[in-house]
Amino acid sequence: MVASFPTPAQQLQQMMSHESRAPRGRRVQDTTGLNQGLLRLLQFSGILASETGTKLQLAWWNDLIKEYFTPTAFMKLTLWKDNQRKEAKPFEIGVPILPRFFLVTTQSGVRSMSLALDGARERNIAPGHSIVECVSAVWTYRYASGYSVTLRGALSAHVLVTATPASYSFKFDEFTFDANLHDKFISLDALNGRRLPESARSSPWVRPLPPDHVHDSEDDTLWDEPRLLIDRCSIPGEPVNAFGIPQATMRCLEVCLLSLTRMALNHPLL
Repeated sequence: MVASFPTPAQQLQQMMSHESRAPRGRRVQDTTGLNQGLLRLLQFSGILASETGTKLQLAWWNDLIKEYFTPTAFMKLTLWKDNQRKEAKPFEIGVPILPRFFLVTTQSGVRSMSLALDGARERNIAPGHSIVECVSAVWTYRYASGYSVTLRGALSAHVLVTATPASYSFKFDEFTFDANLHDKFISLDALNGRRLPESARSSPWVRPLPPDHVHDSEDDTLWDEPRLLIDRCSIPGEPVNAFGIPQATMRCLEVCLLSLTRMALNHPLL
């Protein structure tokens, strides 16, 4: 019988259930430090990776942000142009803007997103307050056109224990991602064109062995990498700009942040 292991979300639920049965004298602030913040981050990644039509509704993103972020939380996102640390676009995205940020990104053709947190560590910095840090995080965007775009860089997330009517939950208060590199990949199925018969005789991904009677000096081309020939090949246009995100998302962030700045200047007491 094949053993089944709990998913990160199930592990988080088990931890939270265990903590809720703790003695009454134990403070809620003492429940951090057991990787609940890391599991909460993986749970958030799992939801972003799901493919559902409700992601095209602003109300869905409003509910998700409300569940995972504190009311005063913000996301610091830094994007570098053309993978060179010469020109950067830093954004500080508050809770009022976060749902629209994710919605516009989804409307730009993103089917799913996910976070890879290899080597992530969590540590306590105050009672009821921990921080998850990963120096080599990867944020992957998968597009309906066949593209996959990965943003790579350092990620950190401050996790707070917040009280709820029934128990308590873990929410992000500060989410920082410095995307200093981005890569673009495209699925072979997204390549349009006619595969030429010459290249279809054998698998193009397996190097054929040369005949036994052929020596290295006779025909070096037999050791060349196999090539797949596609007549009149065309590929979809790149879905991101020089900073690694859709242009519509970039424009959304710039307009929203400009509006908030003007509002703050006109109403300094708000």
